[in-house]
Amino acid sequence: MARGRRQSTEVEVTALVAAMVTALQPDFVIETGSGIGGTTEAIGNALRANGQGDLVSLEVDPERIAVARARCRDLPVTILQMSSMDYTPDRLIDFAFFDSLARLRALEFERYLPWMHSRTVVGFHDTGPHHPMRGYLLPLEQRGLLVSSLYLPTPRGVMFSRVGI
Repeated sequence: MARGRRQSTEVEVTALVAAMVTALQPDFVIETGSGIGGTTEAIGNALRANGQGDLVSLEVDPERIAVARARCRDLPVTILQMSSMDYTPDRLIDFAFFDSLARLRALEFERYLPWMHSRTVVGFHDTGPHHPMRGYLLPLEQRGLLVSSLYLPTPRGVMFSRVGI
């Protein structure tokens, strides 16, 4: 499990994502890449504290899913074992956090775009200049699909943006 911890979102970024959920009061949240569930649990706790909202988190690794599900027991969280590219939301997405394989995150965003609306906020992990994510996101920004993007200089980088609909 040491590998899973090294690949987990930094605790500071997890707290920031949870704060975004607290502030935005979303009804429906999507997370890609549950990992061992640190950020998943934080989002679930924020939703529970808000008194509203549900999270669907997507992960392909069954060992990580088992850990994440144990962490999120009794929270408004559903962790599905499936590719993020195969999942179809059943309602509009208010907040999404993309933290799966870097090469998939921009594709995931475009896949879920039909379920997003003008108030949807999205976050992308690993957007520091030393990661390839910025290159994947730049075309989305140029096309106006991501607007008012805020790149924060955390150790690995994180970006939050409004959806340009």
